[in-house]
Amino acid sequence: MEGNAGTVNPSMVDEYRSKEIKKLRDKANMLASIHSKLSDDYRRQDAVFSSLLLVISTFLVGVVFISEDFVQTTVGLSANGLKWIIGIASICNFCGVLLVSQWGFQKRATEHREAVRFYFGIFNKIRRWQDSGIPITDEMIEEIRSDYARTQTLPKILEARFLRLKQWHLQKIAVSRELDKTPFEPISSIKERLKSDSKKGDEM
Repeated sequence: MEGNAGTVNPSMVDEYRSKEIKKLRDKANMLASIHSKLSDDYRRQDAVFSSLLLVISTFLVGVVFISEDFVQTTVGLSANGLKWIIGIASICNFCGVLLVSQWGFQKRATEHREAVRFYFGIFNKIRRWQDSGIPITDEMIEEIRSDYARTQTLPKILEARFLRLKQWHLQKIAVSRELDKTPFEPISSIKERLKSDSKKGDEM
């Protein structure tokens, strides 16, 4: 019988610490990945809306140089019809500018990018510890937990979106691992295969 009653097996303590630090590392990796996706989504939305507003503005500027007679003879649109189109386009353009400013896509993208740097900092710190082979101590775990406590200024992830984003992250990891094994297989094929394997596992 190993050890006396009431004593703690050092190997079990080390195993617990290793598992705990791995959980904290995986959590940091997941949050960095999610915030990166959100940042990219907001940047994409900003680009789409900004481009649309630019097209409308260009159209309005171009219409100024077109005579009403030319429009009527080429497309059969009356002067009043042209004015209606210009007026509606101007209103839509103005409302679009106000909405983009209110939604603040660019600002949100920047905030989520800051969160990516924060969580990748935690991830890299833990990875350096693990790569160095030094024993993980309770103080190290508490240090990481203290880092996690300093997230008040970071953007929050809505509860309604978190599970779907977590699923996206886990699927990305699963596909990435399979891609390492079969780099020439189409990603769509890998996803279908993993989905099929998952269903078979549930049926067993």
